[in-house]
Amino acid sequence: MRSTPEGIYAVNGSKFQAVELPEIHEVRGKDYMYYGGKNLFPQALIELYDTSAMHHTCIDAIAAGIIGEGIEIIGDEIINQNAETVNEVFEKISLDYTLYQGYSINVIWNKERTRISEMYHLPFANVRSGKPDEEDKVLEYMYSANWDNLRKYPYQTYRAFDQLDNKGDNASQVFYFYNYTPGNSTYPLPNYVAAMNDISLDAQVSRFHANNISNGLAPSMFVQFRNGIPTPEERREVYKEIEKTFTGTENAGRFFLAFSEPGKELQVTPIDSANDDYYITLEERISSRILTAHRITSPLLLGIKDSAGFSSNADEIRVSYAHFEGTVVEPKRRKILSGFGYMLKLAGYNVKMEVKPNKLVNEPQVTDIAPQTNIAPL
Repeated sequence: MRSTPEGIYAVNGSKFQAVELPEIHEVRGKDYMYYGGKNLFPQALIELYDTSAMHHTCIDAIAAGIIGEGIEIIGDEIINQNAETVNEVFEKISLDYTLYQGYSINVIWNKERTRISEMYHLPFANVRSGKPDEEDKVLEYMYSANWDNLRKYPYQTYRAFDQLDNKGDNASQVFYFYNYTPGNSTYPLPNYVAAMNDISLDAQVSRFHANNISNGLAPSMFVQFRNGIPTPEERREVYKEIEKTFTGTENAGRFFLAFSEPGKELQVTPIDSANDDYYITLEERISSRILTAHRITSPLLLGIKDSAGFSSNADEIRVSYAHFEGTVVEPKRRKILSGFGYMLKLAGYNVKMEVKPNKLVNEPQVTDIAPQTNIAPL
């Protein structure tokens, strides 16, 4: 609401902003490719991840499936001066890959430039690609802690990973790994890109219900005073008093007490709330589309109980997770390890990269017990 000359309150409407696909393009005078109209598309993905409970849980479930119980044999090996292990870096790049469809690693070569001596995870959202050359090859990547404030956080330029050009300042490089997306040769789009509006809607609905409860008076009643029009100052005081008395969850159940002259009675008109079935249907639609975008066939994988399903939840989880592991988790894990494993081999870990999957359902232990007999000893 806002103040106006003709009345103390006026109503402002807001337009729902749909999430738009990023425009990946060059900007004159910039050394890097723009990742979205304002070069902040990864930050928009972070906002979706932070504001949609369903989407957040799906991302975490997929990342946890990819990570499993860690990389076998070398998972506990230290790979940088921050004392991070192979598994710790693997966990970070797995979450990035699930969220953005890509990950980035800062690799540092040894003094002889014969092998990689250190590897650090670089937040994918903070890395931008340099402009491709005539051969459509990216030679540089830029890193900034905050692309929305380059004056305070200027970007640093790193050589793109190249084991043949790792001398001098090029000893510190960026290995930038991402999946091919049709129409985009510089940056990836996430797998769930088609459901971004539904994910945004999930966050909007959550905020709507929160505000609806916090401002409980607004949608529930219309109060009309029939004793003349008071001054603007008096109207402000009446508005503040009603708002203070009746809005918010802590004021639920309070009542009006009014005294008036005949013909000037206080009029309170209830406003019917929207059909509850509408919100139930909307929630179901949003959940269904988000789960579909992430290719999660059963809500039980996220800890959501569904009335439909098998007679045994354990059976449904087992079958659903087998499908989930085969169609979602394993393909992503294989992609991640194809790049990360190559970097580890250049660091001297020449072993096959294998991850032990999570065990979701504990099988009952069967103990053989010798049958008892009632035959007394002789």
